[in-house]
This record gives sequence, C-alpha cells and structure tokens, in this order.
Amino acid sequence: MKKWYRIAAVVVVMVAVIAMVIISGVRRSGESEYTRNTITMGTAASFTVYGSHGSENIDGMLKLIDSLDKDVLSWRSADSEIYRVNNTYKPDEDITVSSELAGVLKQTLDISRAHDDLLDITIRPLADVWGIEDGRTEIPSQADIDSALRLVDVSKVSVDGDTLRISKPGMMLDLGAVGKGYGCDMAAEYLKGTDAAGACVALGGSIVVYGSKPDGTAWKVGVKDPRAGEGTIMGVISFGDGETAFVSTSGDYEKYFEQDGRRYHHILDPRTGYPAWNGTIAATVVCDNGLTSDALSTLCMLMDKDKAMKTIQEYGAEAVIIDEDKNVYVSEGLKDRFTITAEDYKLAE
Repeated sequence: MKKWYRIAAVVVVMVAVIAMVIISGVRRSGESEYTRNTITMGTAASFTVYGSHGSENIDGMLKLIDSLDKDVLSWRSADSEIYRVNNTYKPDEDITVSSELAGVLKQTLDISRAHDDLLDITIRPLADVWGIEDGRTEIPSQADIDSALRLVDVSKVSVDGDTLRISKPGMMLDLGAVGKGYGCDMAAEYLKGTDAAGACVALGGSIVVYGSKPDGTAWKVGVKDPRAGEGTIMGVISFGDGETAFVSTSGDYEKYFEQDGRRYHHILDPRTGYPAWNGTIAATVVCDNGLTSDALSTLCMLMDKDKAMKTIQEYGAEAVIIDEDKNVYVSEGLKDRFTITAEDYKLAE
C-alpha cells in the first residue's frame, strides 16, 4: 500500500505558501514601498503597501486581522466568539453575538442556502475525524465518518439580526471557508481610511489588490500551479490600474495525503463525508467581495465544472477552474485578463 503525505510548511518561504503570487512591477525611484511577510489567521500572509505611511498601515491591518481571528472567528482560540458558541450553546436557545459575527454568519449562510447547504460551516466534526489539517494520513473508518456526519448539518444553524440559534447538540461552527476572504474585506475597508495609494494583501489563498501601483502598471496575480512546487505559477490574471479586486483560490494541493493512487485532501464534501472528487483540482474566483470569493472558490471544488461556472455567474464573479487533466476553464469576463504561462496546461473551449 503506497502512502504519501504533504502539508505546506507555514514558515518556510512565506510567500511561496500563498496560493497565488503577486507579480511586482518596476517601482520608480523615490516611491515608498513597504512589504511584510508574517503569519496571521493561522496562515502565511503578505502585506505590501505603497505610500508614505505604509509601515503604519500594515501595523493597523495586522492588528485588525489578528483581532478578527482571535476574538471573533477562530474555532481554536479560547477567547473567540465562535469558540464560546461551540462550547457553551444549548440546542434551540438564542445566543446573542456581535454584529460582526452575525454579519459573517448571515452572508455565509445565504450563500450556503442558495446552493443546497453545500457550503457547510458545521463541517468541523468531520474534519476532526479525517485530521488532514493536523497531519493524519489514515482513511477513517466508515463508522467514524458516519458518526461525524450526523453532526454536520448547516440547516440547523440560523441567524436573525444579532441572534444565533443552533438546533442540534454536539455541533461545531467553523468559518475556515470564508474567514481569510473576510479578512481581505477588512483590510480593504481599513485602507479606505488611509493615504495609501495602493496595496496588496494576501492571506493564505485569498488576496485583495487595492488602488494603484507607483509605476501605473496593472496588478498581476499569478495563479499557483496545483501540480508543481511552491511558488510555481501556471497563469497570470491582470487587473487595471486603480482597480480593487478580491481573488481566492481553493485546491486539493495544500493539505493532503495520497493512498493507492488517490488524493485525500482537506476540502470535505458534507454529502459523502469524503474529500471532494469532481475532477477539479483548483478553482480561483475573482469578485468584488472577499468573503464571497472565498466561499465560491470552496463551492467550485464541491461542484462539477459546469455547475460551478453557472454559480459564479449568479454572483457576477469570474473564475479560473483547472481539472485533473490540466484543462483550464476561464469565465467570459477573465478571458482577456488571464494568460496561461505553463506549457503543460491548455485552455479548454
């Protein structure tokens, strides 16, 4: 029985761990550029800001994002709202939460409800059984998978205003499918209140490009090659000068193990209890909202390619979807913006 395992090392070559790569233009002499690579929200992160107060701007965004994670969204942090909900809620009792958490939950649940509850924020018991994020390399027993699935049902979660209700015991909320995208939303909102001319913030697989680069050239976001080494790209998406855009990628290549020729990755299908196997190995989504781009990139991994492209259109978003044969499907709005750079990938008709 052949078995192989890989999890991205978070601290080694930080930018390479990020699922997409910003390709820099030439900076004119005298322009101020500030860049910092760090870890936040449990992932590699990169901040670049153009402007005279760039270092302070990065400090401000980091403080905001760290607080968002530790105080609101993280299911691991004992000080977060989500942690407290998971460990203290009683079935069918109202829970008052912050307006920020309520807003994230409502936006996420709205997307989930519109697509047969496929984006399931109660997936954590199943993720714990698989343990792929923690380095486990064994396929769980069917009994353990079935037992976990009984606790995975996002239809049992509802939000009304600032009131949350969970109608089944033993469940756990996990906002990992949207948290980093929402972090990019918060970064962009913060930048609006500063004098930064332009910025790029990358949180794991989610990126926001904001404003203008000093040389006036387009922002270029490299899409990671899902079957090559760290920092290797297979294509580039270009964004116009002054444009703000949110880009998120999900794929089967960051956290996984292989056994008997099959790849078992961390994106789990709540319908089956197993990793998503729809022929898609990576999905990159571009839209005007970070949380939405993050959520849709996960949904694309859980749907077949045709349904994924239809879903993208519903949100006025764009996508690059790569299948296991290295065929690349590009939505209409990106066809003039996306260029394949790796020879072994081909544009599908």
